[in-house]
Amino acid sequence: MKKVTFYALFLGGLLLETTCFAQLPKISRPSISVGGKDVSASDVGLGGKDPSGLFKNVTNDPSADVHRKNAVTGLQTLEEEYKKSSVDYVALGKLMFENERTLGYITKLEPKVDRSKYDERYLSLKDRATKELAIYEEVAKLEKTIYNDFKAQAEMKKPDPLTFRGSGYSSHKNCYCDNSYSGSTKTYADYVATKKQYEELTAKLVGYKNEETQKMFANMTACLSNGNAYAIWAAKENFNVAVVEYAKTNKPSQPKRVITRCEEYSAALDRIEKDYTLNLDAASLSALKEAKTSAQKTKEDAELYISSGQFQKYQDQMHAAEIAKVFLPKAVTKNATLEAGAMTYLKGTEYTDYLTRNSESPVASTVRAVTTTKEAIVKKNEWGLPLYEYHEVWVAYKGKDGKCYMAAVYASYTYKGGGVYATVPTWGADLPEEMACDNMMK
Repeated sequence: MKKVTFYALFLGGLLLETTCFAQLPKISRPSISVGGKDVSASDVGLGGKDPSGLFKNVTNDPSADVHRKNAVTGLQTLEEEYKKSSVDYVALGKLMFENERTLGYITKLEPKVDRSKYDERYLSLKDRATKELAIYEEVAKLEKTIYNDFKAQAEMKKPDPLTFRGSGYSSHKNCYCDNSYSGSTKTYADYVATKKQYEELTAKLVGYKNEETQKMFANMTACLSNGNAYAIWAAKENFNVAVVEYAKTNKPSQPKRVITRCEEYSAALDRIEKDYTLNLDAASLSALKEAKTSAQKTKEDAELYISSGQFQKYQDQMHAAEIAKVFLPKAVTKNATLEAGAMTYLKGTEYTDYLTRNSESPVASTVRAVTTTKEAIVKKNEWGLPLYEYHEVWVAYKGKDGKCYMAAVYASYTYKGGGVYATVPTWGADLPEEMACDNMMK
């Protein structure tokens, strides 16, 4: 965007006797120096000629003659500029500045000059240019504001609605520039007001059009349209996937997750609906309202599913199906002594305490045991020396909670040295795994 620097210069050199448009301060006449010193009327004599016929009482000073010719050229250029369908206000500002400075030189060199015929053509254009340049200065300020504050995202984005207005990298960008450095974000109302002011001012200029600013307006139009498209997508297509299909898949086993998803998605739809940078149309608002109603119904269905006992029934069915797949391992050999010892250990104090500490039901009665090791398994240290050997026995039992379980029990024999192991085992067991009671004898 071009920076307008000429206007200050123009106002500094402009010989205004009236107040400028838009409450600009009255400009005083400049002091003009020619050749490094002021020139008085006594330095030249009258009797000069002006070929243009626009000046009278001119002197024979050649320097004044040059300035008068320049002033005539400036007038003609100004008249030609206003015959165009589009005025170049940058060039106009420079022209007015130079022409006013030239007229100042003439007045200084020829104090008695009569420029009434010149002014008949010039003053009305000067007044018009002064007003329009004041407007153009305001337009230039607005263009800078539009560039800084309303830099729209024209590309269509469809992030997860749950991230809309979030702080993450994937969050949906605003239609307006998020002025994070100044700590403010412009709103749709700000944009409308700024654009209206801009259009009202530029309508007072002759054929003025800034392509970059018009492109930003076009980007904003696309962004607002995309905002509506995004709202409908979030309320329909994505809603069907993120809420409707999600509920169908997760409600039977995880209804609480469905409830949370409905709550979070409804909040996201609220953020979209109330977003202060968007201008949502009736169709978008209707779609968002319908989606929120549907999310509420889906949430209530999940809550009823829990409160009615259906969820517990489903969990019981799933659990029954899982424990129906659990069986004791196949026996490798028969060792009545180990099996009896294993069942006795599970009913003892040590294992009962172990179960209690782990929130498991104590053993009520053992049903049967199977030995899964034919030869003892030797456990060695890092140097390959024996530590102990053990046998593994699985025991099926009923817990005091009325359920059926199986647990792995280990009979360990400490290594004494010289190839000799202890003859009395040390017992230990893992936590149990629930099984169907019908499977205990299978």
